[in-house]
Amino acid sequence: MSLSSVTSEAVLFFDERGVTKSMLYSDFEAILDGMVGVPEFADTEVRGAYTLVDSRLQILGIVLFLIDFDEDGMADTSWNIPLRHLLEHAGPGPDMGIGPIRLACRSQCPVAWHQEQLWDPSMKPGANDFVFIRDTLRERGRKMGLFVDDSGPVAVAMPVQVTPTVAQIPTVAPAAPEPARQSEQERLRLARAIKELRLRVQTMESKHRDEVAQLRYAHQQKEEILSTQLEKVLMQFKTLKSQNAALKEQNVSLKEQVESLNSSLEEQARQHASQGSEIEILTEQYRRALAQRLEEERARLTEQMHGKELEVLDREERIAALEEELQDARREQIRMANSGAQKLLEKLQALGLNFIAFHPGAGHVSISAQEISDYMQNPLAFAARKCLVTEEHYRAWLRHYESPVCQVATSDGSACGKRVIRVDVPNQFKPGVSDRNSNRCPNCRSDVAIENVLKFK
Repeated sequence: MSLSSVTSEAVLFFDERGVTKSMLYSDFEAILDGMVGVPEFADTEVRGAYTLVDSRLQILGIVLFLIDFDEDGMADTSWNIPLRHLLEHAGPGPDMGIGPIRLACRSQCPVAWHQEQLWDPSMKPGANDFVFIRDTLRERGRKMGLFVDDSGPVAVAMPVQVTPTVAQIPTVAPAAPEPARQSEQERLRLARAIKELRLRVQTMESKHRDEVAQLRYAHQQKEEILSTQLEKVLMQFKTLKSQNAALKEQNVSLKEQVESLNSSLEEQARQHASQGSEIEILTEQYRRALAQRLEEERARLTEQMHGKELEVLDREERIAALEEELQDARREQIRMANSGAQKLLEKLQALGLNFIAFHPGAGHVSISAQEISDYMQNPLAFAARKCLVTEEHYRAWLRHYESPVCQVATSDGSACGKRVIRVDVPNQFKPGVSDRNSNRCPNCRSDVAIENVLKFK
């Protein structure tokens, strides 16, 4: 497909119901340059479609992209997807009237690092995004200002790279019979239908993988929060348990003192029984006074224990508040220290410079000026978010990725060290499972199947 003078460029925007806004590509460039805004897209991420059509409004190619708008409806200044370049190198898509179109989407992206900025179309009956695009261009094409010439030549869509069969090789023989031509047309129709079904399957698989990764990431975050809360509760329980043990020891000591005093009083009572009822009265008064004293001491100790518990809780609250203030102060200090650098980065980005970093598992990651500070503080955490895993999970995977060996402990306490099959995708790595040969250890017993896989890799 060549970009001849009879082609036109249009940009369409979608929501859940279909196409909501359409414009010429030149108007879209004005939005990207910040000359105008789109208030109805304020503070949202919008799905867009860059389309190339001929003079008969037949679609030649489509690029499905994502773009963010700020709270004022202005386009993200760091957005830099080369739509025309992606279209020129896109793969085949569905047949929309003049043969397979060029299509660039998340499941079929010619430039790997732009994959996350694209989206996959829906091809469900009644909610087919290709049908929405086709009908919108037919209805609004003239009003939008697209070049329309019904008498012009029909454009040729992207040629499909196939191996020619005998029926496709041009010869000087007479034309094939009508049944043969019909059979050839039916074969081409079935081939196009198979390509559309493959594209639909790729789209559904990509969406499923993204949903599973999001759920796994949320589950890991929830597990880490619950683990932290459990550790805090266990620490509080241990503290209270130690205090309770100390109070029990004091109580036992007091009981021993009481028993000793009772024994002493009973011995004195036996020795002075002859002294008459006066000693018995004094003894009874002493016992009552001692019992009252013990009760008062028990109440005092209970009150002290309660006060200690309140002091511990209050101290924890103050520590948490001070830690939060310290974090805020650090963030403010970092923000003030980086403000000058941030302005410089924004100027460089406005001049068209991009910041791209490579991390295993995440690939080439595009970093905006606003994300540079977070990236410099913790590059591994930044890469982990891009891979939809936690930082601890990503570090464990990175150790496995750099040295894929069995981690099962041997009798002397060291790791087994035998090679295992490396997991190349972070969110598919399972710590404690992917980095050990559970069927081979101890000492990695011979497993011909795994040995063959490792030799192949």
